[in-house]
Amino acid sequence: MAAAERYLPQWETGELPEAPQFRLHQLRTLIGPGLLMVGATIGGGEWMFGPIVTARYGGAVMWIAAVSVAFQVVFNLSVMRYALYTGEPIFVGLLRTFPGPKFWIVFYLIADSGYIWPYVASNAAVPVAAAWLGRLPGPQDDSLVRALGYVIFLSCFIPLIFGGKVYTAVERFMTAKVVFVFGFLLVVDVFLVSWDSWWAVLSGFAKVGVLPEGDVDWATLAAFAAVAGVGGLSNTLFSNYARDKGWGMGSLVGAIPSLVGGNKIALSPVGKVFKMTPENLERWNGWLGYIRRDQLWIWGLGSLIGMALPAMMSLEFLRGVEVDGHAAAAMTARGIADQHGDVFWYLTLLCGFVVLGVGFIQTLDGIVRRWTDVLWSASGHLRSKTGGVQNIYYGVLFTYCLWGLLALRLTPNPLVLAIVSSVCGNVGLGVSGVHTLYVNRKLMPRELRLPWYMQLGLVGAFIFFLGISGIALRQYLGGAGY
Repeated sequence: MAAAERYLPQWETGELPEAPQFRLHQLRTLIGPGLLMVGATIGGGEWMFGPIVTARYGGAVMWIAAVSVAFQVVFNLSVMRYALYTGEPIFVGLLRTFPGPKFWIVFYLIADSGYIWPYVASNAAVPVAAAWLGRLPGPQDDSLVRALGYVIFLSCFIPLIFGGKVYTAVERFMTAKVVFVFGFLLVVDVFLVSWDSWWAVLSGFAKVGVLPEGDVDWATLAAFAAVAGVGGLSNTLFSNYARDKGWGMGSLVGAIPSLVGGNKIALSPVGKVFKMTPENLERWNGWLGYIRRDQLWIWGLGSLIGMALPAMMSLEFLRGVEVDGHAAAAMTARGIADQHGDVFWYLTLLCGFVVLGVGFIQTLDGIVRRWTDVLWSASGHLRSKTGGVQNIYYGVLFTYCLWGLLALRLTPNPLVLAIVSSVCGNVGLGVSGVHTLYVNRKLMPRELRLPWYMQLGLVGAFIFFLGISGIALRQYLGGAGY
């Protein structure tokens, strides 16, 4: 334990609670970080890059999404194991390693910088504007789209203020999003999409290593890899949500309370670990089964479905069309409405808004939560001055609100920004993967460490995500004449 105490306070000790018994008739037990993050999976990236990739390459590169999701499952299980053992999110574990919190905070702030731009709120304004205008918005409608972007951006703050635990509010919205979006896409794909489009997408998942003929835009493919699943440092949130859900030792440390209705909830700045007794190790195995089910059967499978369903629809109705990423949701709505009636214009626009607008609630919480947990655990001075973790959370939230309003005015082309952000996210995910491997081997007891194949998986994730972004960077520099 000495290594863990070098930079942050010593862990406290406690008894590992037993994992709840899983029963199929208890659907509530299925709602964990996996289902919540499935809601995040069908986000701006899928509705931006899905249409672009399928319109350009068909289903031939869907294997990139499958490989990305597989590596992310390994990463997610690894960070959740740390949270089960310590009650801390993985980011706090990363700060416990050499050369200490100051270095790693700066490093990961840089790695996370691309995701602080609220371009998803800008994208969410497009389907709303299209529904209002009855057509795709053009340059003459920029002021309307921008104003709607401000309204959507500010409205996403409201759910994070009420409800006891912030996690609970986000979970409810993401669960509703999953039910509506999956339901709508399933109906469209089953009844309106041809078998050829189904086969092109589903077979594409298995064509590992196959690339389309002709020129390949590697920046777009790197972004496609980044948005498959969750991507970037957002994957670290599985450990935060496992803690706030009360899984493993997380039930002993508390959660981030809402500003309204959460005053009785507290969060310890220091994690709690358990002793290596036979009883605790048996309970540990129960929790491992819990997170495997959450990741393999809910998040992993849900992420692949979440990539496949929009891709099938885009391939069917936008085949051969040059897609503007900023208006992808509205262009998809126009394509399906032209063939099957105006009712699908409004339904698809509504679905696009739910994907982008409601999804931004989780994006917003994720950005604020990551850095709230870092500040709460790493700075005793800040803890003493603020009086509670909720004050840090809402201080960061308010700061981001001010930044977001400015950023919406300054935001460049959302598609270009999304590509750059996603490529940077690949670097953050790859590096944090091998960093998590180091945390696992350095700070966790031998009995709880990752099996060898998961350790190889983290190394593989590092190679895959940095490799595809490196190819994209090389192509860009070559095209620029460097």
